[in-house]
Amino acid sequence: MARQAGIGQEELRRVNVSALLTRVHVSGPTTRTALTAELGLNRSTIGDLTAQLGAVGLVSEEVPTQGRTSGRPSLVVMPRDDVTVLAITLDVDRITVALVGLGGRVTDRRTRVHQRGQHDVAHVVGSVAQMSRELLSSPRADRCLAVGASAPGAVRAADGLVRFAPNLGWVDAPFTELLSEELQMTVSTGNDANLGVLAEHLRGAAMGFQHAAYLSASVGIGGGFLVGGVPLRGAEGYAGEIGHIPVDPAGPVCRCGALGCWETKVGENHLLVDAGRLPGGGPDAVAEVIAAVDAGDRRATAALESVAHWTGVGLRTIVNLFNPQAIVVGGVLSQVWAAREDLVEHGLQRPTLIAPQQHLQIRPAGLGEDSSLIGAAELAFAPLLADPLGTTVPLPVRRPWTGRGQAKDHDVSKVKPGPG
Repeated sequence: MARQAGIGQEELRRVNVSALLTRVHVSGPTTRTALTAELGLNRSTIGDLTAQLGAVGLVSEEVPTQGRTSGRPSLVVMPRDDVTVLAITLDVDRITVALVGLGGRVTDRRTRVHQRGQHDVAHVVGSVAQMSRELLSSPRADRCLAVGASAPGAVRAADGLVRFAPNLGWVDAPFTELLSEELQMTVSTGNDANLGVLAEHLRGAAMGFQHAAYLSASVGIGGGFLVGGVPLRGAEGYAGEIGHIPVDPAGPVCRCGALGCWETKVGENHLLVDAGRLPGGGPDAVAEVIAAVDAGDRRATAALESVAHWTGVGLRTIVNLFNPQAIVVGGVLSQVWAAREDLVEHGLQRPTLIAPQQHLQIRPAGLGEDSSLIGAAELAFAPLLADPLGTTVPLPVRRPWTGRGQAKDHDVSKVKPGPG
């Protein structure tokens, strides 16, 4: 980035090295020439910054092996994916813990399914800690920096307190604090939809859009919003509870006490019960209903058509409130959109929207079921990306060849670079 008026030399270095590492973290291997052009810096500055990042083991450089032309080739700067974080998603029916490397690649994961319903926060923390330790015991986790977690509820931005997660039965649950104590690591927690829109913006279906919404439904509906490229959080982090937008004054009564909330019309269980199935089957059960529709099942057809219509009605409110360029749908909404796009569009009624919406795009989640998981990883990586040279990072572990598998790990030294 170019020199800004009034900014000191150290702060300028922090800004520039942050921009460089963020660029290769999000976009992958990038030549020095491309970084020079995109960041507005000269070649020698790019060389100095990559050298500093390389010295602490955050990037590596290679000579390109393809597309060589005459002259000296531009070195390719690559994120070191042995620098990792733990990413955790708490869903209504499962826990997923993954090791994610710098650059966004999931290198290992564990998933544990559980019964839907209320769960004591201490037991959930115990399960998450056990799964996390399994991954942390791997050599791939030698340089694990922090933990990011996704929760299906309202999360207080200041300290990660899970203020309200009805599908888990939590009110003021200190999940973040308890897990940090259990693992003795820094833990950051965010709302699942807020993390979903972040991930889809960086790596999924909302790439390139500065105004986007991510909406995902299972038992309830979560919404995450990007406004001018900035996540919408609200005063304390509770923005986005769009499942309780009223769409039908005739009801039914929602669990929140209001009439006709959006989630009473498009939730997973609503579709399953109306189609003659038992509630709680998850995405596989929804897929079975859609298959039954394709086979001519009239009851399943009526249920799916109703959910598709009310999906569009709710999206209409979202469009009028936020005027997004793109809406990314996940969970049940993604399945319904793929099966009955025409009925969703009919409920949306594009021609009568307040703002011209001929360019509005509705897309299924590009990261599939991993949107919130990748978003949790980005939450954990955020401090490193903001100040790469001011963050203590374990150096790579050298494992000498013994002739028979891996040797014992060397001790990991933690160093911080001097002035540069």
